[in-house]
Amino acid sequence: MAHLTSIRPFALLTALSILATTASAQEAPILTLKDAIAYGRANSPTLVIAANDRERADAQATEAVSGYLPQINGNGQFDNNLKRATTILPAGAFGDQPTAVQFGTQYNTGLSVVAEQTLIDVAQLNGIQASRPNTEMARIKQQQTEEQLIYEAARSYAQALTYRTQLRLLDDNQAQYDELVPILKLRLEKGVAQPLDVDRVEVMQRNIRSQRTVAEASYTLAVDQLKRVIGMPLDQSIALVDSLPVEGRLAATTEGPFQVDRLRSYKYNEEYLLLYGIDVKRKRNAFLPTLSAFGRYGANAFGNDLSRSYDNWYDYGAIGLKLNVPLFSGLRRVSQIKQSELTLANAREQQKLSIMGWELDHRNADTRLKASTSNVENDAENLRLAERVFDVTDTQYKLGTAQFGDLINADYQLKEARNNYTNSLLQHYLAVIDMNKAKGTLLEFANSL
Repeated sequence: MAHLTSIRPFALLTALSILATTASAQEAPILTLKDAIAYGRANSPTLVIAANDRERADAQATEAVSGYLPQINGNGQFDNNLKRATTILPAGAFGDQPTAVQFGTQYNTGLSVVAEQTLIDVAQLNGIQASRPNTEMARIKQQQTEEQLIYEAARSYAQALTYRTQLRLLDDNQAQYDELVPILKLRLEKGVAQPLDVDRVEVMQRNIRSQRTVAEASYTLAVDQLKRVIGMPLDQSIALVDSLPVEGRLAATTEGPFQVDRLRSYKYNEEYLLLYGIDVKRKRNAFLPTLSAFGRYGANAFGNDLSRSYDNWYDYGAIGLKLNVPLFSGLRRVSQIKQSELTLANAREQQKLSIMGWELDHRNADTRLKASTSNVENDAENLRLAERVFDVTDTQYKLGTAQFGDLINADYQLKEARNNYTNSLLQHYLAVIDMNKAKGTLLEFANSL
């Protein structure tokens, strides 16, 4: 960025911000942009939510692995057979006629422990594979949340500094008129000024007071917005006397081609594509057989007298294999695979659209940054010239060598130059922040403050 020989825009803004600090503001703790971002990182509820989501993703990964670990369950059952079932034994077993008998006892108690271990389940293995992109997405989401906090904090800080600068400029303008009014009234008494001239100056003074009221309210709102973004109580008193330190970073911000793989949004979507692909594999592998091993050990107690039914226990045990072969599911699995394949195809096309959108954002941010850089330099030079013209015209008017209309015109040009310069500074700040966002370097920008 080229610099003016007599006015450095960002150094000027720093000076204006410091000069604009009131006595009450000096008593409040000074909060730089770096401090504001650090406070937000430690206190923002959005970052707490993102951190909790990341921990939840880690817990989900552990849950996915648990499905391939041994599953052990204990069971217990007590039956009071109020009326036992009757079974008919065919003729010839115990006589010539069928015989009705009741088996068992009134009280039956059973205790058992069953352990099962999955040996082969490819679909479940795919679920375990999905935990890696899921946890990576949570990590990237946490970084995106932090980037958004930096972005909003920097914009709010820039807005607040702009309104503070406007207040300083309006105070300077008010001081000029406060000095002019006594001179103008003295000239009116001597008959060398018109009453209308005094009225015009008083109208201008009132306009400046109104503008200052609006700027002061806007500054308060901008500071409150900054507090909300970083999670600071709104009743906390702070002072902003630091400028956005972007001047020395413009070269690093603008140099180099667009690299989409630096964007965390791109990385997040890539993990999503991987997750969709694993989901397709999982549903395809649901057609494959599953095999598991099991072991069972238990004991039963019987009796017709409840108090004596637990005197004798009869234990048992078994081990074995369990094979499940899916044969037909009413086309449900086929439909699920088709849906997942289409979802994956749409996600890939959406990623292409997103890449074009991110590249367009980068181009637009680069264009705005270059234009705002030029505007800041031009408006800074124009402000310097307007101040010089007003000072000369003001001196000439006090000496009686310039007309009041010349002073009014010079004042209008000075106000316009001040407003243009202030707006140019804001737009330039926002362009720098937007460029860092478009390049995916907001975290680096914040860490280098």
